Amino acid sequence: MNKFYLAGVLVVLLFSVIAFTNDTNPLVGKWEYSTTSQGQPFKLLAIFRANSTFDGFINKKEFVSGTYHMKHDTMYISDPTCNAKYEGIYKVQFLGQLDSLRFHVIQDTCTGRREGTDGFLFKKITTVK
Repeated sequence: MNKFYLAGVLVVLLFSVIAFTNDTNPLVGKWEYSTTSQGQPFKLLAIFRANSTFDGFINKKEFVSGTYHMKHDTMYISDPTCNAKYEGIYKVQFLGQLDSLRFHVIQDTCTGRREGTDGFLFKKITTVK
């Protein structure tokens, strides 16, 4: 009888944990990298959506759109500027209370994407849906 009671309690606990697990993607949102270039403000804005699409803006002008997906702390990203069928691979390092992040290149032959993300500190601006 005790075995059935214990098994029942474990099943209820397991379902409770599964039901209340938050499986949201912390990358979803607007992220901005700010600096100066040749004495002028430079802002790189990346918008990652829950539908696995993203857009990139430099000083409020869109320059890239593409797709991405996450596996744990690894992002796979592609866009037509280098080849929409090729994916760059990056480790995503979230910092603080998920309010900032850094991308670390694992493998990406796309020079522009690699140089525009690798090691830069992005701050979260807002979340998007």
